[in-house]
Amino acid sequence: MISLLRLGAFFRRLTVASLSENMSKTPKEFLLAPVSGAHLPIRIKAEQTMVGRSPETLIQDANCSRNQVCLKANLEERYVLVKTLGLNPSLLNGVEMERNKGYEAKAGDVIELLPGLHRYTIELRYETSSGSEAKPPVEVRQESIDTRRTREQKTKEMSGTKRSRHEASPKDDINGSFSAKRAKSTADLAPTVSSDVKPRVSLTPTTQGVWEAVDGKLLHLYTSAGVVASDKIAAYDMDGTLIKTKSGNVFPKSIDDWQIAFPEVPGKLKALHKNGFKLVIFTNQAGIGKGKVRIEDFRQKIEALVRKLSVPMQVFISTGSGKYRKPRTGMWETLCESKNDGVPVDKVRSFYVGDAAGRPEMKKPIKRKKDHSSADRLLALNVGIPFLTPEMHFQNVPDTNWVKPEFDPKDFCDGQGKQPLLAPAGAKLTSGEQEVIIMIGFPGSGKSHFVRQYLAPKGYEIVNRDTLGSWQKCVTSMESAIQRGKSVVIDNMNPDVESRKRYLQAATRANIPVRCFVMDVSYKHARHNNAFRELTDRSHSTIPDMVFNSYKSKFQEPTVKEGYKEIVKVQFVPKFTTPTDEQLYRMFLLEK
Repeated sequence: MISLLRLGAFFRRLTVASLSENMSKTPKEFLLAPVSGAHLPIRIKAEQTMVGRSPETLIQDANCSRNQVCLKANLEERYVLVKTLGLNPSLLNGVEMERNKGYEAKAGDVIELLPGLHRYTIELRYETSSGSEAKPPVEVRQESIDTRRTREQKTKEMSGTKRSRHEASPKDDINGSFSAKRAKSTADLAPTVSSDVKPRVSLTPTTQGVWEAVDGKLLHLYTSAGVVASDKIAAYDMDGTLIKTKSGNVFPKSIDDWQIAFPEVPGKLKALHKNGFKLVIFTNQAGIGKGKVRIEDFRQKIEALVRKLSVPMQVFISTGSGKYRKPRTGMWETLCESKNDGVPVDKVRSFYVGDAAGRPEMKKPIKRKKDHSSADRLLALNVGIPFLTPEMHFQNVPDTNWVKPEFDPKDFCDGQGKQPLLAPAGAKLTSGEQEVIIMIGFPGSGKSHFVRQYLAPKGYEIVNRDTLGSWQKCVTSMESAIQRGKSVVIDNMNPDVESRKRYLQAATRANIPVRCFVMDVSYKHARHNNAFRELTDRSHSTIPDMVFNSYKSKFQEPTVKEGYKEIVKVQFVPKFTTPTDEQLYRMFLLEK
């Protein structure tokens, strides 16, 4: 959203400043520029230029004719005559054009060779006083987000409201309020390759492929021959993005069970490499760490893929569950800090493409299973670079809705300070009389931290099953503390009525009131906390998913009927020892 707003602001400034100025300039040529940046802009001639399925456009879609549209440039009147010739419809600014009927298009207009596919922008270059040409685009008209959405909704409905060659064109408003303002969509955020932009590079290309193992082999890295450092990074997931299985299985049957996922992949990568992007792969391969796949075999697969694509690439392979595994940013940080020859990465001009995008199952218009996770999209969010699905990047298919994670750590950190520690209002941390407090919460919900920080200093004796070993010993320890006149806090998960009843009965026999403190932490929030602890505290033991799932399945909401004097909800309040830890906590650490 931030990138969208910045783009919109940029185009508004550009339009206001340039419209009156450009009217006095001499037009040089019209260009048809692919929104995806898959190839260089096509010059639109005065006689006619045919655009469609061809080696020049890299389009291999059989639904797109070789002569899908015919374009004729009229520099004197500053428009391009557009005519659909193909059997399938083409769109101008989201509106379907009638076949063999001419339409007037101007700089900034968008042509879709097929509905939602193969999008191009018309650009107009001018002669300058010195004879050199100005950088495109010079004239750009904008479209508000609401206008764009309305246009897209009407695409299928409208057929008679198109602007034909024989109709008057809407006049531009020099104040920037146009009848068709244009804001770039998420799909447009893929950096457009341009021969006018010179990449900042360092050193010379690598002369041979090199393999490295980093951090106790938790990360493997391959740098092929010809790789050059750049401030522009085109980063990709591998499985489901660049390649897919030949067998059709979700997981490959063998090391050779793969093929290129989309026909546009090789051409797209070559075009990006030619225009100064460093091509990088980030892939999770836990099977290597578990011993299911031999690293020697996987290295052969990577080298075969790079040979097949015929472009230099740098490949990062995460083999474990730690900081390198997506959506965690360890692989990206390694690239930026030590594997780009000291060249700072420009996040605005870089991007990441992956199929783990959190998209739900879709049955129409094309049947598609739901994504297995959101790891790729969340990695891009964590890093702060534009994200595209493979369909968006390689085939110009618009993005679909995605299911956001249930727990957003950034939203939680921004809002948790406004919440009181205890609820309901008026709930007290401690009692003026001897009591027993039974804690309830997931592992990782912050029970033990809360008990040590808030209750132990007030004289409460902590009873914990992890320390004592069994619930029977916990009950015995609790009874002993009560006999000594101490208040007690039971620091266990206590998910169901049965596990809590033991302590309630013991307290009732001693005529001691019992309060229940429930950590207000969801399943996903607790999993996030656990992942954070594992990344920041190596002494912390790993808690298996089974433990979280078991608590979730057993959980029964406590009620006063169980015998509690009061039920209190406790807000989790994270504490950080360093700014780096806080930055990590605010990232998405779970894959979905």
